[in-house]
Amino acid sequence: MNFWLESLWYAFKSLYQHRLRTFLTMLGVIFGVAAVIAMLSIGKGAEQEMIEQIAAFGINNVRIYARELNETQKQQAERTPSVGLAYEDAQYIQEILPYVVASAPQNLLDKPVTYRDLSPETQIVGTTPEYLGINGGGLQAGRFLSSDDLLLYRKVCVLSFELARQLFLTEDPIGQWLNIGGMRFEVVGVLKDRKATKQRVQIRSRDLAKDVYIPISTSLKKFSLTPAENTPHNQVLYNVVDELSLQVSGPEYLNAARTAVNQILKRRHYGIKDTEIIVPTELLEQSQATQRLFNLVMACIAGLSLLVGGIGIMNIMLASVTERTRQIGIRRAIGATPGDILIFFLLESLLISLIGGIMGIGVGVGISQIITAAAGWKTIVSPESILLSFGVSSVVGIFFGLYPAWRASKMDPIQALRHD
Repeated sequence: MNFWLESLWYAFKSLYQHRLRTFLTMLGVIFGVAAVIAMLSIGKGAEQEMIEQIAAFGINNVRIYARELNETQKQQAERTPSVGLAYEDAQYIQEILPYVVASAPQNLLDKPVTYRDLSPETQIVGTTPEYLGINGGGLQAGRFLSSDDLLLYRKVCVLSFELARQLFLTEDPIGQWLNIGGMRFEVVGVLKDRKATKQRVQIRSRDLAKDVYIPISTSLKKFSLTPAENTPHNQVLYNVVDELSLQVSGPEYLNAARTAVNQILKRRHYGIKDTEIIVPTELLEQSQATQRLFNLVMACIAGLSLLVGGIGIMNIMLASVTERTRQIGIRRAIGATPGDILIFFLLESLLISLIGGIMGIGVGVGISQIITAAAGWKTIVSPESILLSFGVSSVVGIFFGLYPAWRASKMDPIQALRHD
C-alpha cells in the first residue's frame, strides 16, 4: 500500500513541477473527452425529445399529409378528378377500416389574427371535435369545438395556452372576440400548456403553441372551399385539407393501417401520389438515422482528439524517461524491480489522462449548456456518459503510457547510473 501511495505522490509531484508542459499534454485528452460528453449529451437529449415527440404525435396515430407535386405529377393530376387530400377521405377511411376509431382532418390557414393592437404569429387550424382526443392534451378553460359548431358553421375558436397568455395575459379569454382573416371569432376554449411542443417530421414542421382551432366547416366555407371540377355526376364536392389524423385501436394496427390507407388514397386519388403517410415508428427511424450520422462525425472528432492527446502523452513520457534515466538507475540500485518502475511511469501517464478527463468532462458539460442556450437543443449529461469518459481517458493513459513505462523498466541500472 505504501508503495502505491508513494508512487502516486511522486507521479503527482513530477507533473506539478512541469505543470505547463503537463497541461499542454492534457489538451488533446481534454478536447477529446469534451467531444465525447457533448456527443452523448446531445444524443441523449435528442432521444428524450423524440420520445416526447412520439408521445405528442400519439403512439396509436397515423398522420397523412398533403404532398407537394412536381410539374409532371401536376399535369397528370389535371387529367383526373382528384383534387388531393380531402375532408371526405377521412370519413371514407373511417367507414371502411374497422380498426380506425377516430379521424380528424385539418385545414391549415395563413390568416392574420388580431386582438386590439396585438397581432401575434399564429397558425389557423380548421378541424373537428375528434382532434383533441386524437392528439392528446386537455382543456385549461372553456370547451373544445363541438359537432354543432361544425353543423352551424359557427365562428368560434379555441386557443393554445401560450397564445392565450400572449394575447390576454391575466384577462379571462373565454367570451372574448378575435379578428381572424377579417372575421370576428369568439374564444370558447383554451388548451392546457403543452410547453411549446413542436411536431417536427421530415416533411412538416408546426409549432403547436401558435395554434388557433376553428370548425373545419367554417374554415372551408369562409376561407378555402374548393369544388372539384369535372367530377362524375355521382361524386360530391371535395373539400381540400392539408392533414388527416387517424387513431387506430392499438399499435399493432399501425402497419396495416398505413398499407390500407395508402391503397385507399391511391384509388380515390386516381393513382396520383399526392399524400405522405407517417407513423410513429417512422419518426423514430428518421431521428435515429440522423443521430447515427451526427454520432459518427462527433466520434471521429473525439477519436482524433484523443489520438493526438495520447500521442502527446507518449511523447512527454518518453522525454520524462530520458530526463530521469539516472533516477531510474538509483531506484533500481536500492531495490526497485522492473515492475515497480513500470507501475511508477504508468501511474504518471494515467494521472495525466485522468486529470485531463476530469477537465474534459467540465468542458463538455459547459459545451452542452452553451448548445442548449444558443441552439435550443435539448442536452442531457447522464452518469453513464461521465463514467464512459473516465473509462476512455483511463484507457488512453494506460495504452499510450505503456511503451514509455516498458522502456523505463528495461533500462540497465548500471548504464542508467552512468547517465549524466
